Amino acid sequence: MLAPIIEAQEKSWSERFPEIARRVPHLDRRMAADDVEVRKRVLRTLNFVRLRDSKVYPPFFRALLKDPSPEIRGLAVYQLWEHMVFLDPKELPESFHVHFVDDFQWKDPKELARVRTIAQALNADGGWAIQALALVGDKEAIPLARAQLKSMNIFVRHSAALALVQLGQSKEGIEALHRITDAGDDGTGFYRYRAAECLIRLGERKAIAQLIEMMERKTRENYVDGPREILEDLTGQYFITAAEARAWWKKNGEKDPVPKRGGK
Repeated sequence: MLAPIIEAQEKSWSERFPEIARRVPHLDRRMAADDVEVRKRVLRTLNFVRLRDSKVYPPFFRALLKDPSPEIRGLAVYQLWEHMVFLDPKELPESFHVHFVDDFQWKDPKELARVRTIAQALNADGGWAIQALALVGDKEAIPLARAQLKSMNIFVRHSAALALVQLGQSKEGIEALHRITDAGDDGTGFYRYRAAECLIRLGERKAIAQLIEMMERKTRENYVDGPREILEDLTGQYFITAAEARAWWKKNGEKDPVPKRGGK
């Protein structure tokens, strides 16, 4: 039941997160629902409205870490990861749901061993497992992540690259992300632009040029998310054309760094 959580709050969800309430009608009613599917639809609605909003979304996702449902907690952890908010293990809920892993009670040594076994796979199961292990700071996952960089699955390679960054192997992880920006096996371009976004948030400002090049190539032009939308989140600017973006980059490329709003 959600009632105890709501009662413990001095303000309602809409009062605490007015920007979220503007985007999700009936936010308080939805978040008070006992039906987990109703609460999950709040996250789906946000993703439909705008994939990434590094200023507005992360505080809301942090609040969801206390949700009674492991599914909601898992979605919140994942969405924070998408925004490059790498939680300290002390901030993590004791359990949360992970795709292909199920409910991950990460403080249990048997659970860690189970997920490490899954992470030995070079398929999507292994990619989700390596994400989970990196989230909880499991140093024993480092060799597993290195092995996954050889996967034929670009999602797995992307997860492994970020896992290495999270687990203190930044040089290796950043090098792997650079390789993904040029990957020839990413049909839609999603992971190429996602890797560029991650590089920018990690301080590799020059990767903005790669996002602009993807705009020029019309990467994910038929999708509601893409390089244009990520550039908007990163820079606060909305570029109608790639030419506008390139002109902005030429003028501002060496100036103040892009705010790492999601990476704090």
